[in-house]
Amino acid sequence: MKDKIITLATLTYEKAHLVKTLLENEGIDCFLEHINLIQGAVSSGVKVKISEIDFEQAMIVFDSIREMDFESTHKEFELDKNINILVPVDFSEYSKKAVEMAFDWVSRLKGRLTIFNSFYSPVSSGLPFSDSYVYDVNLDELSHDLKEESESRIKEIEDELKNRLKEKNIEGVVVDSVIRRGIAEHEILGYSKVHEPSVIVMGTRGADKKAVDLIGSVTAEIIELAKCPVLAVPESFSYSGIDNIKTIGYLSIFSDADFTALEKLKQIVDPLGVKIVCCHISTNGDLEKDTVKMEGLRDHCRKRKIDDNIEFEIISNEDFLVGIESLVQSKNIDILSFTTYKRNLITRLLNASVAKKMLFHSTTPLLVFHA
Repeated sequence: MKDKIITLATLTYEKAHLVKTLLENEGIDCFLEHINLIQGAVSSGVKVKISEIDFEQAMIVFDSIREMDFESTHKEFELDKNINILVPVDFSEYSKKAVEMAFDWVSRLKGRLTIFNSFYSPVSSGLPFSDSYVYDVNLDELSHDLKEESESRIKEIEDELKNRLKEKNIEGVVVDSVIRRGIAEHEILGYSKVHEPSVIVMGTRGADKKAVDLIGSVTAEIIELAKCPVLAVPESFSYSGIDNIKTIGYLSIFSDADFTALEKLKQIVDPLGVKIVCCHISTNGDLEKDTVKMEGLRDHCRKRKIDDNIEFEIISNEDFLVGIESLVQSKNIDILSFTTYKRNLITRLLNASVAKKMLFHSTTPLLVFHA
């Protein structure tokens, strides 16, 4: 009996050809219907036809493509036009570098730049009193002194930036400052939860200054728990002006969140005129499936009209971190960006067992989005 021919799916011209290629690579015979082979025009969508006996195997292959069928679940992203960049500082040299970068960025985007500092006060530590704990009345004076010092130093930064706005005749930018008493990460997260900044920019210690983790415990916690994008600027990053930020690499693992992150990234860096390299590190060696998924990502960007100045790349390497290094080196990446997915990707990047392997990124800022 002759095999029954059935329709696996009705797709666009481009995707139908990709599916056909993928199926044939798996040894599944198929053909396309409703297509004008001379003009490449499609009458009512292209039907991918297969033999009924191949249906189960074909569905396994096709499911990998449907994971990228983003249009049915994606909510269009709209960037808040009221840009607000939050920069937590501790008055160290590396936090000053973050201020410089954030100032240049907001000068292009137009919006508000908030300099944030929290000072730890033993008076507000919440430690319980006991027989062995003697309260020192001098702690009140200490707390007052710490607050005054914080206010003085943050006002110095604020005044300097405001003077720079006047000198360079930069309009559409507001600079202000905020001081909180408490533990840094708690206060930063609390403030950002209420005020919802567009992005948090933080300076980070070098790996030699704190061996416990790569980018500092405070920044790591902000990256993990903040709801907005976080840009971590390493101490050893050589910043020579926003015009020298040429290329941003975005790491994709083919999740729906990648689409939203790419739209956010595109809109907040477009005023900088940078190129975005969207890259997937293929560790399983299945380049055919990864190519189809990347094409789905490209199609989405094209439909959303954000594909200009975005390059799509797949790097095959069994070692995820070595693949990242290859991307950074081959594409001259100035900022590395990715999305955290229920902590799995950030855990891979910050896990102590791979921290030494990440040292080659000690000069590469990380821009982290959240799913």
